[in-house]
Amino acid sequence: MDNMPAIEQAKRAIAHILNQGLENPYLGYYIGLGTQSFALLTEAAATLWGEPVEKVRKNFSNPFAKDPTKEDRQ
Repeated sequence: MDNMPAIEQAKRAIAHILNQGLENPYLGYYIGLGTQSFALLTEAAATLWGEPVEKVRKNFSNPFAKDPTKEDRQ
């Protein structure tokens, strides 16, 4: 991210973390809908991207988030 303005670096980092929460159901459980992390990340994303926060939250909510402590491991 050399020579990238700080705002662009922040946008890229936030988008990466939010996308990881979508792709990984266990991470989605820890940083997804209902967590303070998700609230803060999506609020920052909405501000930086000029989008309504509700839209950002809808787009990055992982309906398949799983609590890893409740997984049946054999």
